[in-house]
Amino acid sequence: MQIINLNKFYQFEIKMFIKSHYLLKHKSVSNNKGTMVNRISISLPSQLLNRFDKSMNQAGFTDRSKAIQEALYSFINEQNWNDKEDDDNEKNQNGVGVIILLYDNHIYSQDDKSIRIQHQYNNIISAATHIHLDNDKCLESIMVRGKKKMIRDLAKKLSENRGINNIKVHYMSLI
Repeated sequence: MQIINLNKFYQFEIKMFIKSHYLLKHKSVSNNKGTMVNRISISLPSQLLNRFDKSMNQAGFTDRSKAIQEALYSFINEQNWNDKEDDDNEKNQNGVGVIILLYDNHIYSQDDKSIRIQHQYNNIISAATHIHLDNDKCLESIMVRGKKKMIRDLAKKLSENRGINNIKVHYMSLI
């Protein structure tokens, strides 16, 4: 009968875990596209991880790493758009996006004002869709591509109209 000293066994396991954790945390590997990626570890409350996994599955992701990458891209793009103190490089960076407007078309000739503004920015507008929600309310989505500053200027001009109930800009940097 062999007696195993569990204390030494656990110490060995802990050392191996720490070494492998350190290597995983700092190791760069190549993904299936040949791009180098960094393998990291993060600590999350279990409730947050459970909610993330549920959302990830509902969105159709089968790979947690890919879902986290998408969440990070979304976070970075949102912060990039919300950064009001852009330097010249950021103002001139190319991006794409959608400007979504909800407005009352009977207030202050909103339709005409929106069209006039859009014609001033036709060099960055790729397409626009206008939907009548009811007798008074309209939803308009304007697909844009171009310099961040121009997209921001267009959104600002559109938001200044009194008939606008809500405006949402979804911007993605092309960098």
